[in-house]
Amino acid sequence: MDAKDEALVDLLRRDSRMPLKSLGAAVGLSISAVKERIARLVRDGIIEGFTIRTAPSLRPHRALMIVTTASRQCAIVPPRLEHISEIVSCDSVGGDVDLVLDIAASDAARVQAIRDEVAAIEGVVAVTTLPVLVRRFAR
Repeated sequence: MDAKDEALVDLLRRDSRMPLKSLGAAVGLSISAVKERIARLVRDGIIEGFTIRTAPSLRPHRALMIVTTASRQCAIVPPRLEHISEIVSCDSVGGDVDLVLDIAASDAARVQAIRDEVAAIEGVVAVTTLPVLVRRFAR
């Protein structure tokens, strides 16, 4: 990845719908060169996908869930969570806990229902729920 690729990725991270013409003008490339670079970045796995961010009012209740699993159970838990659409991300982390889940739900009752479902999974030892009070920024 060169400096122009990094600039394109940064611009697309801010606005994945930015027109090719605007991207090209920002980095000093033609439309066709931008299109080729983006295709290569996707093909090479640098860009894994394009997405949207919804207004917080759609799912205003956010929480982080800290999940601790029994020894050697960490890898079997995430596949059992993939069907829960309100889980925005699931990250394995080092330290005393195993997983951090980012939850965005329509109401507090749904956050509680997700917490209960996560806690009931075989191998989950503990779940700590941290309600998000204010999002300062997101990328």
